[in-house]
Amino acid sequence: MAEKSFHLFPRLPTELRLQIWRLCLPCRVWDTDWPTDDGTFFDELKADRSYPCRVTPTAILNGLPPVIARVCQESRNVAKESGGILKSDTYKDLPDDAVFVSTTTFRIDENFWVDTKRDSAHLNWTPYYESIYQNCFGSALASLAWESRLVVGRPSIMCDWFEMTVNKKEERFDVFEQIPSWWVIMHVVFIHASFREAAHTGFFGLLGDASVQIVSLSDEEKANALYDFADECDRKASSGEGIQRVSLQSLMQELKDRFMRHRISENISSRMHPAIMFRLCTSKCNSLNEDLSSQ
Repeated sequence: MAEKSFHLFPRLPTELRLQIWRLCLPCRVWDTDWPTDDGTFFDELKADRSYPCRVTPTAILNGLPPVIARVCQESRNVAKESGGILKSDTYKDLPDDAVFVSTTTFRIDENFWVDTKRDSAHLNWTPYYESIYQNCFGSALASLAWESRLVVGRPSIMCDWFEMTVNKKEERFDVFEQIPSWWVIMHVVFIHASFREAAHTGFFGLLGDASVQIVSLSDEEKANALYDFADECDRKASSGEGIQRVSLQSLMQELKDRFMRHRISENISSRMHPAIMFRLCTSKCNSLNEDLSSQ
């Protein structure tokens, strides 16, 4: 068997070693609030009315320190160049008009890691959540806009924001005009695979530690490749039925229809870019006879 280890890595020039470590850092989607089963699988319950997957574990995994932060002192220092545990005083400068509180609001956790030069911010909360969890106040959109400025990536929201009839009256939709470009998540796909399998594809970071990925609907090649990987993993682990694949063209049309139905202005709609979210689940909850309640 060919030797796959590179034992001379420490002998490489320091600049080259550091660059390699940096290439290993994941570009993540920061869940600014906890995703919920109800919100994600609103219309996708299984025949027995159970959820096809647990959602929160992906947010927890995606907030752990990157793999290279645990390799050696040098790699850890590289990871800390732009990343670190989200500190308790992160929100000390949050303006009053960007305050948002709900039962799914993200709470500062001693293990939640954010990379300011690589990550993007995502809001799972939608107006539908309020009818389920209640006791919500403030502007979720304004809060996301403020949080998105802590990182470099394009902020993302769920497509249900454009069902204006259920939105909160006090919500600040002017926020959409404050940021030049947004992702609108039209569909969420769970890929049930191990970290090793995910790392081999390269879709979830070089080391498989970026468990949430957003793909533009216009990037059909990448979206279909991830769909194929999801289908392969699902057929291997479950009953062989494969996953439900949604037409990218139909998702694009759905967003256009929402804009027309709710008279979204061109100034706002032109900033919105439809996308699909892929979330890596390593819990094997799609295996036959797997009890979801045990996760």
